Amino acid sequence: PSQGEIKLVHHGIANPSRRLELMLEMMQYLDERFTLDLILMTSDFASGNTRSYIENLKSQFLTDSRITILPSVNSSEVVPTINRYDIGLFLLPPVNFNYANAMPNKLFDFIQARLGIAIGPSPEMAEIVTQYDLGVVSSTFEPKDLAKELSKIDVHQLMKYKANAAVAAKELCAEKNEEKMKSVIDKLFA
Repeated sequence: PSQGEIKLVHHGIANPSRRLELMLEMMQYLDERFTLDLILMTSDFASGNTRSYIENLKSQFLTDSRITILPSVNSSEVVPTINRYDIGLFLLPPVNFNYANAMPNKLFDFIQARLGIAIGPSPEMAEIVTQYDLGVVSSTFEPKDLAKELSKIDVHQLMKYKANAAVAAKELCAEKNEEKMKSVIDKLFA
């Protein structure tokens, strides 16, 4: 991490149901050490509703110089791109069954990029963040609560989270998952 600065990143689909504005709103509760970049993906087929959602986010939150919305990158470039940051951020309110039980690719992207992680209390994600001591989990999905947890992080804590991510990345990777899947398939056909 840069001295005196903690760089947050969120990447993913710019879908209104994901309530990205909560992460942007959270920035008002954080001190000047924190910056937030959003790398948002939108399909060429995105609805007018989705496109207007992004424009609304820009007009509402880009007055804060610490927030930047960046163009999307190819999926093969996500991990190298986000590796330049300190903490992967995802605050996903449980507005439906899928969100309440989410285990998104971005969590594993954060780990493979060797980032600390800051999330809301999504149970599946929280279990991994807690088990491997990768970062902070807020007690609610309120922006102020996640900001409170992030504010406690100092450089030493951040370095510990990033080091723990480097260890977890060796276990929570495609290669290990392939071994598990192969074992299950071999047992089925044995």
